[in-house]
Amino acid sequence: IYYGQNAISKNLILADRKELLNGNGFILGVSGSGKSFAAKREITEIALSTNDDIIIIDPEAEYRPLVEGLGGEVIEISATSPNHINALDMESGYNDGDNPVVLKSEFLLSLCEQLVGAGKLSAKEKSIIDRCTAQVYREFIRNGYLGAAPTLQDFHAALLEQPEPEARDVALALELFTTGSLNVFAHQTNIDTRNRIICYDIQDLGENLKPIGLLVMLDSILNRVIRNRQQGRYTHVYIDEIYLLFQHEYSANFLFTLWKRMRKYQACGTGISQNIEDLLQSHTARTMLANSEFLIMLNQAATDREELAHLLNISDNQLSYITNVDSGRGLIKCGSAIVPFVDS
Repeated sequence: IYYGQNAISKNLILADRKELLNGNGFILGVSGSGKSFAAKREITEIALSTNDDIIIIDPEAEYRPLVEGLGGEVIEISATSPNHINALDMESGYNDGDNPVVLKSEFLLSLCEQLVGAGKLSAKEKSIIDRCTAQVYREFIRNGYLGAAPTLQDFHAALLEQPEPEARDVALALELFTTGSLNVFAHQTNIDTRNRIICYDIQDLGENLKPIGLLVMLDSILNRVIRNRQQGRYTHVYIDEIYLLFQHEYSANFLFTLWKRMRKYQACGTGISQNIEDLLQSHTARTMLANSEFLIMLNQAATDREELAHLLNISDNQLSYITNVDSGRGLIKCGSAIVPFVDS
């Protein structure tokens, strides 16, 4: 796939992310540096030259024209949309041979933490959430993942059946998102996700639903990636404004788990962000950045430049290519190579 020209030799830069140790990557740069263009150009190349699946999480509703132009499907997710994604969907093979309830419990802990606030879940509440997760999935797993998966409403009902007062506190926090007005993720999934290019437009999700929406999308994508692997299909996942997921410990950890599994599941993830300072404040995000084999770095703010240079061992000479440069110019890190590029 074409990524621009080498800024020094003017040779074309061609790369295959599937050949790297892991294909995961980031596209980083300040606003106006060309991040979206870099992502869209790569998406276009993948769509036209492979049969791979492409999934995009789009918080700013900017990928619709491209996705529709490529024959893909844009799915709007908002509190008033008729489209629903069941937060508790689960494919067989969800935890790759290990107990799937463990990973789902981690997901629900993330979800509840988003609702009650970072670090505010007590040890008792975490234990209750874990117990209820096992309870709502018992029958579904026993039936071999056939039939309807449980929903958040079932989980809410299970919480209310517990004897501890803490269970009712968690249920109360969940109520708005299960039986209340923001229950978009508490019903059975009713959208068709068979198209090979899917874009989740979450612009109208609202600030209250957005952190939860991103988490549910990730989990839904994990299920899709597992299904694709069983069918022998490769999956590319793009997450715009990825910094939103690193603002809470649990969602950051869930994303980290997904990121680590991508290669094994024949998939690669791409995080796109202009809020690099937010990313670098998260230990999980720093680890993911340091371990990603593919990076496109465009024009960077001064403080971010120094942090990235330290994290990725970028020389002063290389730093000049991401300092006060025009859009579409920067550095590409592919494996161990770091190359200055121009992509106008």
